[in-house]
Amino acid sequence: MAAVDEPKDAPKQGIDSDAVRTAALVISVVMTVAALKLGRAVVLPVVIAVLLTLLLSTPVRWLRHRRIPERIGAAIVVFGALGVAAGAGAMLVSPAVEWISSVPATVSKVNIKLRRLTQPITALQESANRMTTVTAPPAAGGKAPTQVEVKTPGVVERLSVQALEFVPTALSVVFLTYFLLASGPLFRRKLAQILPGRRDVLHFETIISEIELATSKFLATASMINAGVGVATGLALWAVGVPNPLLWGGVAAVFNFVPYLGPIATASVVTLSALATFDDPARALVAPACFALIHLVENNLITPTLLGRRLPVNTVAIFLGLLFFGWMWGIPGAVLAVPLTTVVKIACDHIPGLHHFGELLGN
Repeated sequence: MAAVDEPKDAPKQGIDSDAVRTAALVISVVMTVAALKLGRAVVLPVVIAVLLTLLLSTPVRWLRHRRIPERIGAAIVVFGALGVAAGAGAMLVSPAVEWISSVPATVSKVNIKLRRLTQPITALQESANRMTTVTAPPAAGGKAPTQVEVKTPGVVERLSVQALEFVPTALSVVFLTYFLLASGPLFRRKLAQILPGRRDVLHFETIISEIELATSKFLATASMINAGVGVATGLALWAVGVPNPLLWGGVAAVFNFVPYLGPIATASVVTLSALATFDDPARALVAPACFALIHLVENNLITPTLLGRRLPVNTVAIFLGLLFFGWMWGIPGAVLAVPLTTVVKIACDHIPGLHHFGELLGN
């Protein structure tokens, strides 16, 4: 009887083991996502530093081939890039603060001009409101309710507080990037030693090499494309006569890292600034039209030509990555969505159990 019962029990054990593996995988994924979201203050700087390490490792290796030690080469690359970023930021700080301070006046000007355009509709709405007031019953009592106004800090004050809170995170990213670059292959070897067997170590090295190559090429190419978009936008707005073209060029370059939502946000602020500057609505619409033309050329001609073969993920995967990382880490997650989705795709291609998921994300 025991020999007859064994074949009947074997499929049940297999089904149970598959269910246990599936449940364990689901629990692991949920716990990982929860840890990444709850540990944003610690995880996000590490992720940014790792991506910057992948981007800057090529110039550090180039300096190493010129017999410059990795510690010195990493210092040159990291603090040189930091100096360039600080210089560009210093050029944009003054016009940015000036524009942010003038946002209430700008919005007021835009509202006045929009009211002129929608004056017939507004007149009809006011007539309807007067009819409603006449037919409504009188309110109890003759005194109007007392209004209490609570003053809140201005936009500049809030941004100043957020900037002070951002400083420790930025410093941790800078120094962690330097330490990762200065360690060279040591950190990679330390991680490889965790894996058992030489075969797994070589497989790990292959994964890291492909991730580094794909991520560095993408970040370098995307940075050049976005810088070009910023320069073209600044020149176009300067030619049209929009104030602070340098600021809007920088905004266009930074926002263009965020797919889909970034260009929409840039077009919105450019339209707002143009409507506040020009009395003629037709002339004010020239500025967003110029940016829309630049974005169409970049999105349909330049990016597919320069980045099409270097980006192994499809547009659906990019959009899903934008939703996921944006939900998990906010604006920084949206900016990092494309490179992180690329890293996930390449890693899935090298993990036997996740080949199908890698195919789903790929082109």
